Order: sequence, then C-alpha cells, then structure tokens
Amino acid sequence: MGGEAFKALLRRRDKYDIVLLLRPSTKNKRAFKRYEGQEGLRIVWGDLRNPVDVLEAVNGADHVLHPGAFISPAADYNPPRCRRINLGGTENIIAAIKKQPNNGDNVRLVYIGSVAEYGDRLPPVQWIKVGDPLKPSVGDFYATTKIAAERAVIESGLKYWASMRQTFIAIPNVYSLMDPIMFHQPPNTHIELITSADAGYGLVQTLECPDEFYGRVYNMGGGPSCRFIYSDYLERFFKIFGLGDYRKIMPRNWFGIRNFHCGWYEDSWVLNKYLGHWRHSYEDQVKQVEDTIPLYLKLGSSIAPTFVVKAFMKRLADPLHWIENNDEEKIKAFFGSREAWGNIPGWDDYVVEDESKELETKEDAQTKEYTLEDMQKLAKARGGQCLSTEYVDIKSKLKWKCGFGHEFEAIPRPLLAGHWCPECMPPPWNWDAIAKVDPAIAEIYYYNHDKDESQCVEYLYRPNK
Repeated sequence: MGGEAFKALLRRRDKYDIVLLLRPSTKNKRAFKRYEGQEGLRIVWGDLRNPVDVLEAVNGADHVLHPGAFISPAADYNPPRCRRINLGGTENIIAAIKKQPNNGDNVRLVYIGSVAEYGDRLPPVQWIKVGDPLKPSVGDFYATTKIAAERAVIESGLKYWASMRQTFIAIPNVYSLMDPIMFHQPPNTHIELITSADAGYGLVQTLECPDEFYGRVYNMGGGPSCRFIYSDYLERFFKIFGLGDYRKIMPRNWFGIRNFHCGWYEDSWVLNKYLGHWRHSYEDQVKQVEDTIPLYLKLGSSIAPTFVVKAFMKRLADPLHWIENNDEEKIKAFFGSREAWGNIPGWDDYVVEDESKELETKEDAQTKEYTLEDMQKLAKARGGQCLSTEYVDIKSKLKWKCGFGHEFEAIPRPLLAGHWCPECMPPPWNWDAIAKVDPAIAEIYYYNHDKDESQCVEYLYRPNK
C-alpha cells in the first residue's frame, strides 16, 4: 500500500511536496537511491519507533499518511516488537503532530487499520460494518496492536483524523503468499480484496477530501466486484499455476475451520463515495497475476508432479503439525478440539452457503446525532452500562462499565466504531468468558463456538524475547 501510494504521489508532484520516513535497510536504500536529492521530495531515513525520526518527518507536514506496520505472521511471533512498531509508532506520530503549530490543528492524519480487527467472521456472519464489535482472533497479536493504535488515534484529541480498516491487499505476485498462514484460513472464508494499486490510490485520494471526511472510521475494500470465497480463490490460482485440482493436493482437514479473519464489507461504499478508489475488480487482479507470472510457474505439474506439490504443501500445513505435536491451545483455537478436527468431512461434503442475497448498508450510521439514550443502548448491547447522566457529544468523555464490572472513561466515538472495555481487550484472549456477558460478542461468536468451551491464553505462538 505504501509503495503504491508513493507512485500515486509522484504523479501529483505538481501539487504536493513529498516526505518519506523509510527504514535504512539495504533494500530500501537501493530502491530509493534515485529519488534522493530530487526537488520536492525528502527522505528521512529512520524508524517509527524513534520519536526523533518521526518528528523530523512530520515537521511542516499538512497531511500524514500512515500505512506502516509490522504484520502477521512475523508479528505474532514477536509481540514486543509488534507493539513498539504498530502502537508505539502511531503514538509517536500523534505526539509529533501535536508539536506542530496550533497543537497540530492544521495537520490531517490518516491511519490504516485492518480487517483483522474484526476477527473470525465466517458464514452466517460474514457481512461486516463499522460499529461491529472488534474481536481479534486468538493469537492474532498484530490485530490487537492495530486496535490499540486506532483507539489512540480516535482518542488523541487531534482535530483531523481518519481511520481506514484495510481489507486483504491482493498483489500480482501471488506465489509469494505460499506461507503456513494460508492454512490457518478456513476454505469458506469470505474475502473482499482490494488491489495494491487501488489501496495506494485511495490513500492518496484522502489528500483531496473535505473536512467532513475526518473524525470517522471506515472500512476499506474493493467493493462488490472484489468479493469471493477462499476455496474459489484456491481453485482459480492452482489452475493458473498449472497445478490442477487443489482438492487432490490438499485435504480439507489441512485447513482451519475458524479463528482467522476477513469478510464482506457491507459499508465499504461509504469510503468509495469520498475516494473513488473502486477501479479494479477480482477479475482485474487475476489478470494482473496472469500477466506477471513467470513462464516456469505456468508449467506447474509438468515440472512438479502432483505428489511433489502435495509434499511441499504438507510441510506448510500448520494444522497437521499442531495435531502431530498435540498443540492443545492452537487445536482449541482453530478447531475446538482434536475430535472436531477428526470429524472434518472431505471435499465431497463441502458446501458453501447460498450467497444470492446481497446485503448492503445504505445508511451512513456515523453521521447521525446521538443522545444519552443512545449511549445507554450502546452500553446495554455490550452487556454493560453508561454510568454518566449527561451527554454532550461524541468527543466528550463519559463513564462506562462493562459486563465484568470494569469501569472506564471513554469518548463515545471509538465505542460507536466497535471498541469497548480496554481491560477486556486481548491479550489475554478470553472470548469464551466475554461472550457470556457481552451480547454483541455472543452474536458473532456462538455460531461456531460451544457455550461450554473454555480458553484463555496470553500468546498462541511462542514469542521471541
């Protein structure tokens, strides 16, 4: 997204000067060498974790676009680094903006969140809208830091901010996605992709947005033409790579049956109304892959027989390793139990629910005027209470209590966007207990979890200290 945004900015150099904060890696130094010293373009070689570097980049800026992050799967194995980059880096940006004239009131910040904030949203709850409860999947430390960083932005007190929860960014080099995490994803996962070009273009389009765009959270996807189901994606690309029927290579029980993320945004049209970034479709992304795939990869099974491909994929299939090693917590998270994994049927019994009914939110809920009664209803929907007796606006703090009795103060804005009690937010992941007191979580949890399940973990993956 950042790379494509840079390309889009270069096309607007007649309107904007560009400042980049880049890590001084060998790869970055090589890629950006030709841009150093160019008029209207400044590179700050630094690190999001360093407040001095961030301040140097932000000084004098009118707009700050923040797509930087440390992402999964690496992020889940290094939680301290993930938190320092994703949350700490965002806090550094907020602090740097506040050091600008007028406390940064003339600076516009766009933060990039993630669909991972919503967690597992398989059918029948595959439709997602802003305001749905945030429920990061067990072990998804990346998602927890994106949630924390987004809340920091919303509660920052900055005059102009916006958060865009980014969906799966599809890149032409699909082969690079061959990673064990591909098996964490259930075959019936519903995905609304966006091409990297549209993601970067959309980010830069925020520079043209009116003031009314800010102070809001959005879902960023590619729209109806970019929606598909993961199993269809596998089928399409295995054929493109000349590998044949994916079902003959990877049995169904190589894949998780829950605890991933992605879904179909029913309100991504709201953001497109401002940015006009719905330019590419799923078919366009497929063509991008076909146009860039090396010839040797198109040969597929002619140079790599099915049994070779299957052996390679089997090594990547994490669920098989969890079963073999009796990794109880991962088995619980992704299957419920070893018995549930053993009862997964084959592909012959695989049926995807009828998706003929389109669901689109036509109202923009974030623009309504709220009252104290609305705040009380919001708290009740989360199994808690609004303890305040007066309501001013969505920017003024109120007192709240969650279903566990934790009391906290928060402005309504993040709660209207799906945030809730900060003490209950993972880690640790304790959704089995939370679902019992939070009706909004229960509604999107019990369709694939039993009410007698019990899991509470600090980490699902062994962190690097």
